[in-house]
Formats: sequence, structure tokens, C-alpha cells
Amino acid sequence: MGRKVYRAKAVRCRSISSALLDRELRRFTSSANYMLNCGFGTLFLVLASGFLLWQGRELLELVSQSFPERSGAMPVLLAFVLCLLSAMNDTTAPSVSLEGKQLWLAQSLPVSPWQVLRAKLRLQLLITIPPMLLCLVCLLAVYPGSPLELLFIAVTALSYALLMALLGVFLGLKMPNLSWTNEVVPIKQSACVALSLFGGWAVAMIPGALYLLTGIGSLDPLLYLSVVTALLLILSAVLSLWVKKTGSRIFAAL
Repeated sequence: MGRKVYRAKAVRCRSISSALLDRELRRFTSSANYMLNCGFGTLFLVLASGFLLWQGRELLELVSQSFPERSGAMPVLLAFVLCLLSAMNDTTAPSVSLEGKQLWLAQSLPVSPWQVLRAKLRLQLLITIPPMLLCLVCLLAVYPGSPLELLFIAVTALSYALLMALLGVFLGLKMPNLSWTNEVVPIKQSACVALSLFGGWAVAMIPGALYLLTGIGSLDPLLYLSVVTALLLILSAVLSLWVKKTGSRIFAAL
């Protein structure tokens, strides 16, 4: 029987944050249930990008004719449509519960609980922000408004994506389910996933509906987007602080 010969190979060193993100990404891509139920927003955004290049001008013209009394509402409408499309990305909501009975492995790693939770946040942002930017680039090719309006649309949509990622972690920490025997339970049958999904839809739809259907529509659309974006960022800052401090303690004690 021949003897095995050792051959030296180059080992690539990675940072802790990259290794933790890779851990979350491998869990996501190895589970069809996880990808289909918590990453569908990525598909919607990619399909929307293609549709904008194909029929975008006609669609924007049709929408503009549908709201003649709100001729300046297009930036607001587009911003919240982008938010609505990305709302199906909610990987952070079940991510804590998906640790299951192997949670002790994450807790025993020589990293802080915040670093583990931040990797879960980064996964959702990773699968949401690139297709959202692709959609914005395609919108740039057909949008009849000014580049400033597109900038406000982008900032609002990106702020929304950050808030939804943080909200998912918050809900996952408040309502963990670590005793499941089938991963479908935390992904499809947990209260935190339902709250994250429907809460995301509400955050995306209510501001747009208020602007289109009430007297708020008399405000300048960019001013309105500025106010909404400021609220989204304030809520994101509050949730980020909670996750980093209180949430980390909860995760360590689960």
C-alpha cells in the first residue's frame, strides 16, 4: 500500500467577519427552503430590472397618467415600489432560530455575539443591495426625471433595506425557536418571519399610500422622501444599538 505524500498548499487567511459571513452564506445556499422563502426579493428585483429595460418607459408613462393630480409623485412611488420588491428578503428573521440545537457552536466561537449577529445582517444586505442597485441602474436608463430624484429614490430604498435587516434580527432574538426538528418550522411557520414580512410590506406601502391618497401629496416629493428616509435611519440606529447591546446579551444567553 503506497504511502501518502504531503504536499504543501497555500492557505488563504480571512478576517473574522469574512469567515462568519461565509458561514451564513453557506447555510443560505445549502437550503432550498431558506433561499425560496427568505430570498425571493432578490429574484423580484432582478426581474424588475429586466422589465424596466424592456417596457420601462411605457410603464412609467402609464403610471404618470394614472395619477394626473400627483404629477410629481413618481419619485415617491418608485422608491416604495423598490422597497416593496425587496421586502421578500427576510433572511435575518429566522437566522437565529436556524442555529437550532447547534447554537452552542456559534456561542463557543472566539468572537463576540455582536460579530455573529452582524454576519446575519450582512447576509441579508448582500443579497438585497446589489440587485437593488442593478434595478436603480436600469431605472436610470428609462427614468424621465432628474438625477437628483434618482439619488433620493436610492437613499430611501437603501435605508429601508437596512431597517428591514435589523428588524429581522430584532424579531428573531425576541421570538427564537431552537427546538425544531425540521428547518421549515423556523423558516415558514414562525411568528417572527410573519411579522418581519408583513411589517416590511406595511413600511413599504403605508408611506406611499399616504402620499398618493391624502393631503400629504401636496408636499414636495423630495422633501417627503427626506422625511421618510430620516425616520428610517433613526429607527435603524435605535435597532442597531439594541441588537449590539441587548440583543448580544440575549444571544449569548440562549
